[in-house]
Amino acid sequence: MTTFESLHESRIVGKLVAFDRLIFKGHLNGWMPKGAFARFLLVQGVLLMGFKAYVTRVTAEVKAHAVGLATRLGRPYEYLAGTYTASRGRSKEERAREIAARDGIREGLITVFAALEPCNSFEVRGNRQTHRLEVVRAARKCLFFYFYLMDREFGFMHVRLQSWFPFSIQVYVNGREWLCRELERRGVGFERSDNKILRVDDLDLAQRLAKQFAERKWVRVLDAFARRFNPHIQQIVKSGFGS
Repeated sequence: MTTFESLHESRIVGKLVAFDRLIFKGHLNGWMPKGAFARFLLVQGVLLMGFKAYVTRVTAEVKAHAVGLATRLGRPYEYLAGTYTASRGRSKEERAREIAARDGIREGLITVFAALEPCNSFEVRGNRQTHRLEVVRAARKCLFFYFYLMDREFGFMHVRLQSWFPFSIQVYVNGREWLCRELERRGVGFERSDNKILRVDDLDLAQRLAKQFAERKWVRVLDAFARRFNPHIQQIVKSGFGS
């Protein structure tokens, strides 16, 4: 059987192993054990009957933070009402790239999107057996905020934050975009097509850089993004539930 390598063997000069697109998912594990979130509410001085008012207020503060960030930086905030989905053939990434190109964004916040999406959260319900209120996990819908950035180090990326407790977060980065930016900083020539690296003038250096990317202290990097976009994360950590 003829393979790609055999057809182009004379033109292949080496192999580069590097990460492609990555999505890191973050969760506040301190709330995972049964009863942990009820204890958190107690620490905050919130009775179960006041649960709805409390979480609604906190969610409003998360939204105000997202809107305020966009406003302070002069960037657009858009609510996407179900239009930008894979099934409809449009994506948030495409929209963000359009905005970045339109406004000539080379570094910093590109835009903030808000979208109503399914999530896992907490609710307070009455237990028929004990006749008491209790905190339970439940599926619902809530706003998610998408912070699209042209980051100084990682280039085009985004952070997705759930606006409702437990504030799950995702950080998207592109290892190949990071690598290309590092090569540019060092003046190393390369050829790129879409998200494929076709040629590198210094393949050994490129491979060493790719290894550095894999060995980053990712917890520090991801924690910094969480603190930047979730205004309540430090309070949650101080209360002992942020591990």
